Amino acid sequence: MVSRPVEGQVLVYAPGLDNAGTIVSRLRGAGIDARARATASDLEAGLVEDDERLGAVLITASGVRRGGGGAIARFKAREPTWSALPIVLLAPPGSAAYPPWPHTTLITTPATTRQLVDVVGRAVAVRGHQFILAYVAHDLRQAALQDSLTGLPNRSALYQRIRELQADRRSSATEFAAVFIDVDGFKRFNDDYGHVAGDEVLRHVAAHLVAAVRATDFVARWAGDEFMVLLVGEVGADLIAETVQRLGQGIEMRLQSVSLPVTVSFSVGHLGDITPDKTPDEILAGADERMYAEKHARRRDDR
Repeated sequence: MVSRPVEGQVLVYAPGLDNAGTIVSRLRGAGIDARARATASDLEAGLVEDDERLGAVLITASGVRRGGGGAIARFKAREPTWSALPIVLLAPPGSAAYPPWPHTTLITTPATTRQLVDVVGRAVAVRGHQFILAYVAHDLRQAALQDSLTGLPNRSALYQRIRELQADRRSSATEFAAVFIDVDGFKRFNDDYGHVAGDEVLRHVAAHLVAAVRATDFVARWAGDEFMVLLVGEVGADLIAETVQRLGQGIEMRLQSVSLPVTVSFSVGHLGDITPDKTPDEILAGADERMYAEKHARRRDDR
Protein backbone atom coordinates (compact mmCIF):
# COMPACT_ATOMS: atom_id res chain seq x y z
CA MET A 1 0.00 0.00 0.00
CA VAL A 2 1.28 3.49 -0.83
CA SER A 3 1.82 5.79 2.13
CA ARG A 4 1.83 9.42 1.11
CA PRO A 5 5.14 11.14 1.97
CA VAL A 6 5.22 13.89 4.59
CA GLU A 7 7.78 15.65 2.42
CA GLY A 8 9.31 15.04 -0.99
CA GLN A 9 12.90 14.29 -0.05
CA VAL A 10 15.56 14.72 -2.74
CA LEU A 11 18.57 12.39 -2.71
CA VAL A 12 21.70 14.05 -4.04
CA TYR A 13 24.64 12.00 -5.29
CA ALA A 14 27.38 14.29 -6.56
CA PRO A 15 30.85 12.91 -5.73
CA GLY A 16 33.86 15.14 -6.27
CA LEU A 17 35.14 18.10 -4.27
CA ASP A 18 32.16 19.47 -2.32
CA ASN A 19 29.59 19.29 -5.10
CA ALA A 20 26.98 17.50 -3.00
CA GLY A 21 27.26 19.95 -0.11
CA THR A 22 26.88 22.94 -2.44
CA ILE A 23 23.84 21.49 -4.21
CA VAL A 24 22.16 20.45 -0.96
CA SER A 25 22.75 23.91 0.50
CA ARG A 26 21.17 25.60 -2.54
CA LEU A 27 18.11 23.36 -2.51
CA ARG A 28 17.58 23.66 1.24
CA GLY A 29 17.85 27.41 0.92
CA ALA A 30 14.82 27.24 -1.38
CA GLY A 31 12.85 25.10 1.11
CA ILE A 32 13.49 21.73 -0.59
CA ASP A 33 14.43 18.85 1.69
CA ALA A 34 17.66 17.54 0.16
CA ARG A 35 20.00 14.89 1.57
CA ALA A 36 23.47 14.07 0.25
CA ARG A 37 24.53 10.48 -0.34
CA ALA A 38 28.27 9.89 -0.04
CA THR A 39 28.58 6.67 -2.07
CA ALA A 40 26.65 4.69 -4.67
CA SER A 41 25.79 2.09 -2.04
CA ASP A 42 24.38 4.87 0.17
CA LEU A 43 22.30 6.08 -2.77
CA GLU A 44 20.99 2.58 -3.41
CA ALA A 45 20.16 2.13 0.27
CA GLY A 46 18.19 5.38 0.18
CA LEU A 47 16.26 4.23 -2.88
CA VAL A 48 15.40 0.94 -1.19
CA GLU A 49 14.56 2.31 2.26
CA ASP A 50 12.81 5.57 1.39
CA ASP A 51 11.17 4.90 -1.97
CA GLU A 52 7.77 6.05 -0.68
CA ARG A 53 9.15 9.31 0.73
CA LEU A 54 11.30 10.33 -2.20
CA GLY A 55 10.55 13.43 -4.21
CA ALA A 56 13.39 13.03 -6.73
CA VAL A 57 17.00 11.97 -7.22
CA LEU A 58 19.63 14.47 -8.35
CA ILE A 59 22.80 12.89 -9.72
CA THR A 60 25.84 14.30 -11.50
CA ALA A 61 27.74 12.82 -14.44
CA SER A 62 30.48 11.88 -11.98
CA GLY A 63 27.88 10.13 -9.83
CA VAL A 64 26.70 8.11 -12.82
CA ARG A 65 30.24 6.93 -13.50
CA ARG A 66 30.86 6.07 -9.84
CA GLY A 67 28.09 3.50 -9.47
CA GLY A 68 25.07 5.76 -9.18
CA GLY A 69 23.90 4.87 -12.67
CA GLY A 70 23.69 1.20 -11.75
CA ALA A 71 21.84 1.98 -8.51
CA ILE A 72 19.22 4.02 -10.37
CA ALA A 73 18.89 1.41 -13.13
CA ARG A 74 18.25 -1.31 -10.55
CA PHE A 75 15.65 0.83 -8.80
CA LYS A 76 13.89 1.57 -12.10
CA ALA A 77 13.81 -2.14 -12.91
CA ARG A 78 11.82 -2.89 -9.72
CA GLU A 79 9.95 0.40 -9.43
CA PRO A 80 6.28 -0.07 -8.38
CA THR A 81 3.71 0.40 -11.14
CA TRP A 82 2.26 3.53 -9.50
CA SER A 83 5.70 5.17 -9.29
CA ALA A 84 7.64 7.28 -11.78
CA LEU A 85 10.45 8.67 -9.64
CA PRO A 86 11.89 11.82 -11.29
CA ILE A 87 15.63 11.82 -11.95
CA VAL A 88 17.52 15.10 -12.42
CA LEU A 89 20.86 14.60 -14.18
CA LEU A 90 23.50 17.32 -13.92
CA ALA A 91 25.99 16.81 -16.76
CA PRO A 92 28.29 18.80 -19.05
CA PRO A 93 27.05 19.91 -22.51
CA GLY A 94 26.93 17.09 -25.06
CA SER A 95 26.22 14.39 -22.45
CA ALA A 96 23.38 12.75 -24.34
CA ALA A 97 25.21 9.42 -24.08
CA TYR A 98 24.43 9.18 -20.37
CA PRO A 99 21.75 6.64 -19.42
CA PRO A 100 18.31 7.89 -20.54
CA TRP A 101 16.34 6.55 -17.58
CA PRO A 102 12.59 7.06 -17.69
CA HIS A 103 11.43 10.40 -16.24
CA THR A 104 14.88 12.01 -16.42
CA THR A 105 15.49 15.74 -16.85
CA LEU A 106 18.96 16.82 -18.04
CA ILE A 107 20.48 20.06 -16.75
CA THR A 108 23.73 21.09 -18.38
CA THR A 109 26.49 22.45 -16.18
CA PRO A 110 27.31 25.00 -15.00
CA ALA A 111 23.78 25.50 -13.66
CA THR A 112 22.45 28.45 -11.69
CA THR A 113 20.70 28.07 -8.36
CA ARG A 114 17.47 29.20 -10.01
CA GLN A 115 17.72 26.45 -12.64
CA LEU A 116 18.33 23.80 -9.99
CA VAL A 117 15.50 24.97 -7.78
CA ASP A 118 13.02 25.28 -10.67
CA VAL A 119 13.73 21.82 -12.13
CA VAL A 120 13.95 20.00 -8.80
CA GLY A 121 10.89 21.81 -7.44
CA ARG A 122 8.81 20.77 -10.45
CA ALA A 123 10.06 17.18 -10.09
CA VAL A 124 9.01 17.06 -6.43
CA ALA A 125 5.58 18.50 -7.32
CA VAL A 126 5.10 15.84 -10.00
CA ARG A 127 6.05 13.18 -7.47
CA GLY A 128 3.46 14.53 -5.06
CA HIS A 129 0.78 14.17 -7.73
CA GLN A 130 1.86 10.56 -8.26
CA PHE A 131 1.17 9.81 -4.59
CA ILE A 132 -2.23 11.48 -4.73
CA LEU A 133 -3.23 9.50 -7.81
CA ALA A 134 -1.93 6.28 -6.24
CA TYR A 135 -4.02 6.97 -3.14
CA VAL A 136 -7.15 7.60 -5.19
CA ALA A 137 -6.59 4.44 -7.25
CA HIS A 138 -6.01 2.40 -4.08
CA ASP A 139 -9.21 3.73 -2.49
CA LEU A 140 -11.21 2.99 -5.63
CA ARG A 141 -9.87 -0.57 -5.76
CA GLN A 142 -10.72 -1.06 -2.09
CA ALA A 143 -14.24 0.28 -2.58
CA ALA A 144 -14.76 -2.01 -5.55
CA LEU A 145 -13.83 -5.06 -3.46
CA GLN A 146 -15.61 -4.24 -0.19
CA ASP A 147 -19.20 -4.72 0.88
CA SER A 148 -20.38 -1.33 2.13
CA LEU A 149 -22.81 -2.70 4.73
CA THR A 150 -20.69 -5.30 6.56
CA GLY A 151 -17.18 -4.18 5.65
CA LEU A 152 -16.41 -7.71 4.44
CA PRO A 153 -14.88 -8.48 1.05
CA ASN A 154 -17.61 -8.62 -1.58
CA ARG A 155 -18.31 -11.10 -4.37
CA SER A 156 -15.67 -9.59 -6.67
CA ALA A 157 -13.05 -9.91 -3.93
CA LEU A 158 -14.18 -13.49 -3.31
CA TYR A 159 -13.69 -14.43 -6.96
CA GLN A 160 -10.28 -12.75 -6.94
CA ARG A 161 -9.21 -14.68 -3.83
CA ILE A 162 -10.39 -17.99 -5.30
CA ARG A 163 -8.38 -17.34 -8.48
CA GLU A 164 -5.30 -16.58 -6.35
CA LEU A 165 -5.74 -19.81 -4.40
CA GLN A 166 -6.32 -21.78 -7.60
CA ALA A 167 -3.08 -20.37 -9.02
CA ASP A 168 -1.28 -21.32 -5.80
CA ARG A 169 -2.64 -24.85 -6.00
CA ARG A 170 -1.17 -25.29 -9.45
CA SER A 171 2.30 -24.37 -8.20
CA SER A 172 2.26 -25.61 -4.59
CA ALA A 173 0.43 -27.75 -2.08
CA THR A 174 -1.91 -24.94 -1.00
CA GLU A 175 -5.34 -26.31 -0.14
CA PHE A 176 -8.66 -24.67 0.60
CA ALA A 177 -12.31 -25.51 1.17
CA ALA A 178 -15.40 -23.40 0.50
CA VAL A 179 -18.21 -23.00 3.02
CA PHE A 180 -21.53 -21.40 2.07
CA ILE A 181 -23.63 -19.86 4.89
CA ASP A 182 -27.24 -18.71 4.62
CA VAL A 183 -29.16 -16.87 7.36
CA ASP A 184 -32.35 -18.86 8.02
CA GLY A 185 -35.59 -16.93 7.58
CA PHE A 186 -33.84 -13.59 7.17
CA LYS A 187 -36.90 -12.02 5.53
CA ARG A 188 -38.74 -12.11 8.85
CA PHE A 189 -36.26 -9.68 10.42
CA ASN A 190 -37.03 -7.11 7.76
CA ASP A 191 -40.76 -7.83 7.93
CA ASP A 192 -41.05 -7.83 11.74
CA TYR A 193 -38.53 -5.18 12.74
CA GLY A 194 -37.73 -3.19 9.59
CA HIS A 195 -34.75 -2.97 7.27
CA VAL A 196 -32.61 -1.11 9.81
CA ALA A 197 -32.81 -4.15 12.07
CA GLY A 198 -32.13 -6.43 9.11
CA ASP A 199 -28.95 -4.50 8.36
CA GLU A 200 -27.91 -4.81 12.00
CA VAL A 201 -28.40 -8.58 11.83
CA LEU A 202 -26.14 -8.84 8.78
CA ARG A 203 -23.41 -6.81 10.45
CA HIS A 204 -23.59 -9.01 13.57
CA VAL A 205 -23.46 -12.14 11.41
CA ALA A 206 -20.41 -10.83 9.54
CA ALA A 207 -18.58 -10.17 12.83
CA HIS A 208 -19.58 -13.61 14.14
CA LEU A 209 -18.22 -15.40 11.06
CA VAL A 210 -14.90 -13.55 11.16
CA ALA A 211 -14.49 -14.42 14.85
CA ALA A 212 -15.40 -18.08 14.23
CA VAL A 213 -12.62 -18.85 11.74
CA ARG A 214 -8.84 -18.63 11.63
CA ALA A 215 -6.84 -15.57 10.61
CA THR A 216 -5.73 -17.41 7.45
CA ASP A 217 -9.33 -17.97 6.33
CA PHE A 218 -11.30 -15.60 4.11
CA VAL A 219 -14.84 -14.40 4.89
CA ALA A 220 -16.93 -12.61 2.26
CA ARG A 221 -20.51 -11.50 1.75
CA TRP A 222 -21.87 -13.29 -1.28
CA ALA A 223 -25.21 -11.50 -1.62
CA GLY A 224 -28.17 -10.56 0.56
CA ASP A 225 -28.10 -12.87 3.59
CA GLU A 226 -25.58 -15.30 2.11
CA PHE A 227 -21.92 -15.47 3.08
CA MET A 228 -18.87 -17.48 1.97
CA VAL A 229 -15.88 -18.67 3.96
CA LEU A 230 -12.73 -20.01 2.32
CA LEU A 231 -10.79 -22.25 4.68
CA VAL A 232 -7.16 -21.85 3.65
CA GLY A 233 -4.21 -24.00 4.68
CA GLU A 234 -4.89 -27.13 6.73
CA VAL A 235 -8.27 -28.36 5.50
CA GLY A 236 -8.50 -31.96 6.63
CA ALA A 237 -11.89 -33.61 7.07
CA ASP A 238 -11.89 -33.17 10.86
CA LEU A 239 -11.10 -29.48 10.66
CA ILE A 240 -13.76 -28.90 8.01
CA ALA A 241 -16.37 -30.76 10.04
CA GLU A 242 -15.49 -28.85 13.20
CA THR A 243 -15.58 -25.50 11.40
CA VAL A 244 -18.85 -26.23 9.63
CA GLN A 245 -20.42 -27.23 12.96
CA ARG A 246 -19.15 -24.05 14.62
CA LEU A 247 -20.35 -21.82 11.78
CA GLY A 248 -23.73 -23.53 11.78
CA GLN A 249 -24.45 -22.81 15.43
CA GLY A 250 -27.10 -20.19 16.04
CA ILE A 251 -26.26 -16.94 17.80
CA GLU A 252 -28.25 -14.59 19.97
CA MET A 253 -27.83 -10.87 19.43
CA ARG A 254 -29.19 -7.61 20.73
CA LEU A 255 -30.20 -5.01 18.19
CA GLN A 256 -30.35 -1.29 18.87
CA SER A 257 -33.72 -1.08 17.14
CA VAL A 258 -35.31 -4.06 18.95
CA SER A 259 -35.94 -4.26 22.70
CA LEU A 260 -35.66 -8.05 23.03
CA PRO A 261 -32.71 -10.25 21.97
CA VAL A 262 -33.16 -12.12 18.70
CA THR A 263 -31.84 -15.52 17.73
CA VAL A 264 -30.30 -16.18 14.33
CA SER A 265 -29.71 -19.65 12.89
CA PHE A 266 -27.76 -20.69 9.80
CA SER A 267 -27.73 -23.29 7.07
CA VAL A 268 -24.22 -24.32 6.06
CA GLY A 269 -22.83 -26.34 3.16
CA HIS A 270 -19.23 -26.97 2.24
CA LEU A 271 -17.13 -28.15 -0.68
CA GLY A 272 -13.83 -29.74 0.28
CA ASP A 273 -12.87 -31.70 -2.84
CA ILE A 274 -11.64 -28.65 -4.77
CA THR A 275 -9.36 -29.42 -7.68
CA PRO A 276 -7.28 -26.82 -9.56
CA ASP A 277 -9.43 -27.15 -12.68
CA LYS A 278 -12.64 -25.97 -10.97
CA THR A 279 -13.73 -22.42 -11.79
CA PRO A 280 -14.87 -20.00 -9.05
CA ASP A 281 -18.46 -20.39 -10.29
CA GLU A 282 -18.25 -24.17 -10.03
CA ILE A 283 -16.77 -24.00 -6.53
CA LEU A 284 -19.41 -21.59 -5.26
CA ALA A 285 -22.26 -23.45 -6.96
CA GLY A 286 -21.11 -26.72 -5.38
CA ALA A 287 -20.99 -25.24 -1.88
CA ASP A 288 -24.32 -23.49 -2.46
CA GLU A 289 -25.94 -26.75 -3.60
CA ARG A 290 -24.75 -28.60 -0.51
CA MET A 291 -25.98 -25.78 1.72
CA TYR A 292 -29.49 -25.99 0.26
CA ALA A 293 -29.44 -29.78 0.54
CA GLU A 294 -28.57 -29.39 4.23
CA LYS A 295 -31.33 -26.81 4.69
CA HIS A 296 -33.97 -29.05 3.10
CA ALA A 297 -32.82 -32.08 5.10
CA ARG A 298 -33.11 -30.09 8.31
CA ARG A 299 -36.63 -28.99 7.41
CA ARG A 300 -37.66 -32.61 6.82
CA ASP A 301 -36.23 -33.61 10.18
CA ASP A 302 -38.14 -30.81 11.94
CA ARG A 303 -41.51 -32.00 10.62
